[in-house]
Amino acid sequence: MYGFFAALQILTRLPSPIRRDNQSLEVASAVGWFPAVGALLGFILVAIDVLARPWIDGGVLAALILAALVGVTGAFHLDGLVDSVDGLSAGPDATNRLAAMREAVAGPRGALGACIVLLADFVAIGALPAAIRPTALFCMPLCGHTAVLVAYRLYPYGRSEPTLSAHLKRGATTPATILGMGFAAAACFVAGGVGGLALLALAFGLMHAIALVALNRLPGLTGDVHGAICEVSQLAVLLAAPLALRA
Repeated sequence: MYGFFAALQILTRLPSPIRRDNQSLEVASAVGWFPAVGALLGFILVAIDVLARPWIDGGVLAALILAALVGVTGAFHLDGLVDSVDGLSAGPDATNRLAAMREAVAGPRGALGACIVLLADFVAIGALPAAIRPTALFCMPLCGHTAVLVAYRLYPYGRSEPTLSAHLKRGATTPATILGMGFAAAACFVAGGVGGLALLALAFGLMHAIALVALNRLPGLTGDVHGAICEVSQLAVLLAAPLALRA
């Protein structure tokens, strides 16, 4: 279970019984557990929605759910989205773009991109029909984190130094990826039937599209790009859920 607890510590601010070292090779096993952590986040969002809905107005509840997701994850992937927008829009070459992703201060493009995604998330959550709301909230982080696992397996890593993402890339073996995808597919099917599988497929499609854009600007994907993949995939799941999960 080391891999699960390492993934929990990497992806969330929830308490974990282990203390990981980003430079430890053992942390590589965490990436295969990303879908399981995504499912846990989905359960948390559904629980908040179910418990608070009788007491809180719909718009306020949507904001609360979104704030809970950002708070529990520590804005981990959202920060990656900001850095990806800043880096991929920089120039004139890959070296400068990778350096831009390491800047401690968000640039105007990255900040604007994050604001747009958060605003779209808020509107999409508030617009979810009651009948499919629990399924959509559960599938949202599950699909996003599974897309990250598959991206680690399929695409090269863009930095030469031994970062956390470099170790995760090493851990994204074929068996780990197949098991993670199998878990995610089963969970999506149980939650939403064929529509749940369609949402997972949509996340994979967007993952591939973002990876192609990144590979056109960088020698490989970085941890920030994987964060952008998660954020955009989650938004796409929310937007597509009313169509994919309709009765």
